[in-house]
Amino acid sequence: MKVRTAVLGAGEMGREHLRSLAMVPQAQVVAVYDPSEDAGKKAAQDFQVPQAYTDLHTLLKTEKPEYVVVASPALYHARQSIAAFEAGAHVLCEKPLCMDRGEADAIVEAAKKAGRLFTMGFQLRQHRVDRALKKFIAEGGLGQIYHTRVWAGHIMNYPWGRFHHRREFSFGGVMAATVVHILDAAIWVLGCPEPVTVSASCFRRIDKMPDPPINFEGSVSEVTVEDFGHAHVRFANGSSMSIDGSWLTHPTNRNVGFEVLGVLGVAKEGNHTVELEKQSEIVPHELEVEADPENYTAAEHEEFVAAIRGAGEPQVRFAEALAVQRILVGIYESAAQGREVRV
Repeated sequence: MKVRTAVLGAGEMGREHLRSLAMVPQAQVVAVYDPSEDAGKKAAQDFQVPQAYTDLHTLLKTEKPEYVVVASPALYHARQSIAAFEAGAHVLCEKPLCMDRGEADAIVEAAKKAGRLFTMGFQLRQHRVDRALKKFIAEGGLGQIYHTRVWAGHIMNYPWGRFHHRREFSFGGVMAATVVHILDAAIWVLGCPEPVTVSASCFRRIDKMPDPPINFEGSVSEVTVEDFGHAHVRFANGSSMSIDGSWLTHPTNRNVGFEVLGVLGVAKEGNHTVELEKQSEIVPHELEVEADPENYTAAEHEEFVAAIRGAGEPQVRFAEALAVQRILVGIYESAAQGREVRV
């Protein structure tokens, strides 16, 4: 039997999940939800979904999905995830997880109480080079890790959509929407060290530019999120991490990715490749890397559906999701207060 699946949200991310789920033979999308009747019906028509709903509880009661994909704005992630758990469904929630630490804890508690599986839409975990690097580091290939550098962003490319640029819906800007992917990948590859403190600064540049690159619905006056952020994280194991993100970076050759510094060498992950530095020289890496899946989002659905059927475990663990959320919350608290904060 196929896993009965519902997608919440018919916007950019919801449509991406519908497109990807069509590639997963073990899943059957039975319904899509969106408060906009037109958006829901359009998505249902475009992806051959039988039903579109504007009321979430009616969908859950009527369709009884086993698997719910939460692809709505972050403002709604907690309430929709918890409702799905209470209805007996397993949940994949898109990033960022939610709006604060309290909501994050509530999601985890609801999943545990319902005895249902939970994961997040961190597609970069499907990069086989990251999986190989994780194994390499766990086996001591770099020795003790003392620092990691993370960078992500766009070159003069502000995300489009109805909600990315409004903090009341999105939780945050470049750090919560873009950097979060690389941050999660780095945290995961490192073995999920425990974050202790965060010091950060954020800046909004777009409303100060004479000719801002606007490609979203609305005007610059509606932007309430950062398009640049920098943070320093300290972990309980004594290591640290620097994080930089920007949607409005000047043209540069800097790759999106992360760099892991260990006492035996440095591993640079970027553009899905790894370089190792040892004794001031670049040496060929010896990682055994499988071929990447054709579609990362479809691959994450395949793995989670398999876990629902008892074959394997969710790719994202509770502790990992909470660690990333704690760092993000710490970034915004630190930037607002102008000081280092505990997370």
